[in-house]
Formats: sequence, structure tokens, C-alpha cells
Amino acid sequence: RRVLFRSTNEKQRRLLGSLSHEMKTPLTAIIGYSETLMTVKLAEKNKIQALTYIHSEGKRLARLSEKMLELTGLYESAEHTLELQEIELRSFLKKLKDLTDFRCQKAGVRMEISCKPGTTQRIDPDLMMSLLMNLVDNACKASIAGGMIRVTADDRRISVRDDGKGIPPGEIAHVTEAFYMVDKSRAREQGGSGMGLALCARIAALHGTTLQFASVPSQGTTVSFCLQKAGSQPEVEP
Repeated sequence: RRVLFRSTNEKQRRLLGSLSHEMKTPLTAIIGYSETLMTVKLAEKNKIQALTYIHSEGKRLARLSEKMLELTGLYESAEHTLELQEIELRSFLKKLKDLTDFRCQKAGVRMEISCKPGTTQRIDPDLMMSLLMNLVDNACKASIAGGMIRVTADDRRISVRDDGKGIPPGEIAHVTEAFYMVDKSRAREQGGSGMGLALCARIAALHGTTLQFASVPSQGTTVSFCLQKAGSQPEVEP
């Protein structure tokens, strides 16, 4: 019974950490756009755009909380979490750029997206958006003012590249472990929980793929993953 209690308690702790981390990026977008509405006189078109982002991110938070419960195994088995849709990736990356623009501006970095029009892929849009927003958030934390983040996609691979601090070679094997932080003091200052890449790795696994890291200290990091060909069914981890 003690072993069962410890196991359940650990799952609950991971659940709270996961939900807390995952809520931060949508809430940052909501707070950023709401502050803009309160402090800047916007044209009606821009007001509607800001309100649309606030509304869509609020709805995504509600959906995401349910999916996080599923992913942690406390609500439903993970095999039932995917809701695959055929998504046009260029438009998807444009939405990613819009949703992370406030975060990038705050970090003083620029973001570029690159994807040929018409490129499609079968993904769960909510989970994949969460994965990419986490990668962009990590890239912002690793970058210095004036840096660049590049997000590229084709019909097989998506990658997020920054020109920031990089990851020491001995740390790369551990960065997707839950609660693992390469720079603990910096992570705490920036509000990190050590769950971001662990969740990204799990979402990638649900899409039948794995995260790949290429990093050089003081030069930057690229995180990428391959996807199944559009129209095929990914293999889901048991």
C-alpha cells in the first residue's frame, strides 16, 4: 500500500507540474494581448484579432487540461488522446508565430518560419501546437537579445533552431527527463518547472516520433523530429 501511495502521489505531483507548465504559454499570450487592449488604442480590426487570440487560447487551455490528464495516465489511457487532422503546415506555423510573438518580443528575439505552401501533415493540432510553443519558449530562454529563432517544416520534418547558449554535451541525454533542468538557477528565475521537454518528448512519442537534439555551447540548439508521411497512421507507444 505504501508503494501504491507513493506511486499515486508521484503521478499527482507530475500532473500538477505538467498542468502548471502547459498553462504558462497560453496564459502569457492571453495576458499579453489583454494588456495591449487595455493600454493601446487599436483599430477595430486589430481589436478583433486580439480578442480572437484570447478566445482561442482560452478554449485551448480547456482542451489542453483534459489532454494533460490523459497524458499523465490519471484520466484515460494515452492511446485515446490523439485527434489527428490533416493540417496545412505553413498556416499552422503562422499561427504559432502569432501566438509566440509576445514571448519573442519580451525576450528581444526575432522569429522566422519556413514552409512551402500546401505542405500537409496528419497531426493533433492542439498537442503539436503545445510541443512547438514549448520549444520556442525554451529557445527564447536560451537566447540573448537580438537573437533569431527559426522554425522550419516540410512533409517529413519540423525543427526549431536558436543561436543561444546551447546545451553541454553531457546534458543532452537527460534534457527530456521530467523535472531535469540544465541550468537550475536560470530556470527558476525564468519560472521553469523542468517539465517542458519531457512533455514535448511524450507528445512526439504519441505521434510516432522522437525529439532529436543538435547543440553547440555558445552557438545554439536545433530540436527536430520526423513525422510519418501525410495520410499514414503513426504508431503510438503502448
